Amino acid sequence: MDLTFVVLWLLTLFIEGICSQGVYAPPTVRIIHSGLACNIEEERYSERVYTIKEGETLELTCLVTGHPRPQIRWTKTAGSASDRFQDSSVFNETLRITNIQRHQGGRYYCKAENGLGSPAIKSIRVDVYYLDDPIVTVHQSIGEAKEQFYYERTVFLRCIANSNPPVRYSWKRGEEILLQGSDKGVEIYEPFFTQGETKILKLKNLRPQDYANYSCIASVRNVCNIPDKMVSFKLSNRTASPSIKLLVEDPIVVNPGETITLVCVTTGGEPAPTLTWVRSVGNLPEKAVLNSGTLTIPSISSEDAGTYSCVANNNVGNPAKKSTSIIVRALKKGRYWITPDPYHKDDNIQIGREVKISCQVEAVPSEELTFSWFKNGRPLRSSERMVITQTDPDVSPGTTNLDIIDLKFTDFGTYTCVASLKGGGVPDISNDVNISSSTDPPAVEPTFQEIRQGLGTSVTMNCRVLRAYPTRVLTYEWRLGSKLLEKGQFDSQDYTELTVNIHSKENYGIYNCSIINEAGSGWCIFLVTGKAYPPEFYYDTYNPLWQSKASVYSYSLQWTQMNPDAVDRILAYRLGLKQAGQQRWWETEISVDGPIRRGELITNNLTKLVKPEPYEIRLTPINRFGEGDSAIRIIKYSAPINPHLREFHCGFEDGNICLFTQDDTDIFDWTKQSASTRDTRYTPNTGPTTDAAGSKQGFYMYIETSRPRLEGEKARLLSPVFNIAQKNPYGSSNTAYCFSFFYHMYGRHIGSLNIFLRLKGQTSTEIQIWSASGNKGEQWHQARINIHPTASFQIIFEGVRGPGIEGDIAVDDVSIVEGECTKVDQPVTSPPSGVKVSGTILHIWLYPVFLFFSFLSHQR
Repeated sequence: MDLTFVVLWLLTLFIEGICSQGVYAPPTVRIIHSGLACNIEEERYSERVYTIKEGETLELTCLVTGHPRPQIRWTKTAGSASDRFQDSSVFNETLRITNIQRHQGGRYYCKAENGLGSPAIKSIRVDVYYLDDPIVTVHQSIGEAKEQFYYERTVFLRCIANSNPPVRYSWKRGEEILLQGSDKGVEIYEPFFTQGETKILKLKNLRPQDYANYSCIASVRNVCNIPDKMVSFKLSNRTASPSIKLLVEDPIVVNPGETITLVCVTTGGEPAPTLTWVRSVGNLPEKAVLNSGTLTIPSISSEDAGTYSCVANNNVGNPAKKSTSIIVRALKKGRYWITPDPYHKDDNIQIGREVKISCQVEAVPSEELTFSWFKNGRPLRSSERMVITQTDPDVSPGTTNLDIIDLKFTDFGTYTCVASLKGGGVPDISNDVNISSSTDPPAVEPTFQEIRQGLGTSVTMNCRVLRAYPTRVLTYEWRLGSKLLEKGQFDSQDYTELTVNIHSKENYGIYNCSIINEAGSGWCIFLVTGKAYPPEFYYDTYNPLWQSKASVYSYSLQWTQMNPDAVDRILAYRLGLKQAGQQRWWETEISVDGPIRRGELITNNLTKLVKPEPYEIRLTPINRFGEGDSAIRIIKYSAPINPHLREFHCGFEDGNICLFTQDDTDIFDWTKQSASTRDTRYTPNTGPTTDAAGSKQGFYMYIETSRPRLEGEKARLLSPVFNIAQKNPYGSSNTAYCFSFFYHMYGRHIGSLNIFLRLKGQTSTEIQIWSASGNKGEQWHQARINIHPTASFQIIFEGVRGPGIEGDIAVDDVSIVEGECTKVDQPVTSPPSGVKVSGTILHIWLYPVFLFFSFLSHQR
């Protein structure tokens, strides 16, 4: 532990001693390092890079101050989606990772919070260095001139090694160091498409002295004490790419449980190729035994079937590959069906009809499949009335049919379809089908229906027969409770109907219609009542909440009535009110004068509600029949914030960045930055040099697109939620809002900046309202967009990483002001379909209603 660490730790204890005497302080945080670091770069205020060799121990310590004692949390962002915050959190001062691996590099954050002020966050970037063993591959180019005067043979030696930082290569022939230009027959170069990570040695028009031992040395210049690594290849006049031969048949057809051996031998190649076996889909079976070119699979099963390939490689030319298919004989998934289907259709199996029994089986190989039919255990052969056919395997493979013509009483019984493979070795599959006479009780509709009707009207009930067998003895009975109202027998129609005049309350009740045959009965049940339908609460009431005293509040409860004309006139409402979580209801009755029209808005003011408690409201309509269906909702007090605010401005200068938040579902985050603290050594030629106002000290939000970011990854920044009233029954307004911001898109790898409007409701809806892509030059631009939200909403900034590191995108000076935008700028991009454009002002008409605007937001 170094001296700096001791001093900081003692300072921490001293500050905590002061705080323990009653002095509260928000948290501060600092990251110090220990362990086996190769290099530490202190980069001004915001960026620190800690370099470490793969396999060493990473140790970071988070020093915090503050009272009460802050809680500490380590998190990491980088790399794959599985390496997110939650998966790598550590809740103590020291983060220790032993035997660190390359994928564990990235940015590590220490966050401290104690409930006072904003959490304190510091970060440090960890870069893991490594160098893998290099690999040399040899490629040959052979060509002849048309006149055949000369014979040219060119050889390419390619060297590649994975590393961080980028590797440098050098070549030796024997002990001689090869340099570009030192030998006219030798060229050393890096192909453009490999971005400098591959070094190629080209031997032109091969000469006798070129047959030698070549060495490729890979080096990262001893960073982190990583030594150079070398690989050698001996080039001779016998050097050749591999060739192989399979000593097996293709395909190989075997029974399950057998052991098979696949043999592959080399027929050429210098140096001697190595042989291995691979499977076209998935890995080799775990039970497989691989011995050079011989692959043995014991006790083979259907899961082991597939294409297996032998691959030979000696790093000369392309690997040689030959394949064979293993087919494991099998029978599976037997099924049958009957036509007509007595279980799913109206038809029944009746004497005198034609019945088809179909049987289908999956077989491997399908050409070996055979079928046999049995009736009550005895073999069945095809005849004039019992026709056995096997369908076209190209149309419906593995299917056989048994057609029974003119079904007779003697044909009832159990039919069995047996599927086999020729030659045996695989168990047969059989399906049993029972053909018998049966009766079905009536199936009717509706099984239950509620009908609401007012006094002095009539109601008609209809009970329909869907199916029944036999149909010739079908009768019906209508009853109210136990009282028989009507009975009869069906003639040609398939339904019975009953009409009742509602003269008094005695006509309400449960009406039962029973349809009867010798197999049983089916029932249609009708519940006839005069109950009123439930009311519907008006959830989007304009200004529903107001404060009447310091400790209480009032609420304007509003509702409409469902189907008020369907039943008797509503005379009153019973209003129940109780504090949420309590058992006792307080009830009162609200009288209604005159009939209620459909869609009419009814209002009742609830007063003296205790702040900030929520209340459960139960509203029940009452008519001559009694109480109808109730509707229940919860009302909750929420204190308004800046109730007279008509505009919102944010320059990202304060610590909480105007309550903007990072989207938890994206890949990486937006970063708060200023030109004075940003170091451009890692991503030059991109990003702003000042904020939108021209100040190097001013802050803005931007996306960092350097490693480990990948093309297409997204960062999403969410504004606070702005609340508006959806409907205004007391008047109309057509208020638009001008949403504007400055954006900076400079760099040759710029991706896209997309703006979405997210509407809140039972389900959130996102609408893209603006988009720009590509390099816009080294300057700030302003976008101005008209929005017409119909519900509480958020603005979302989505930055999309382009194809390279020079693609930083920044935004600044966001504002939302009541009223339409007045300035028209030059168009930036084509909007999505359905959005009207005027310059860069986009009009979004989501619903044809007039809106009233009320923002709930924090001021800067």
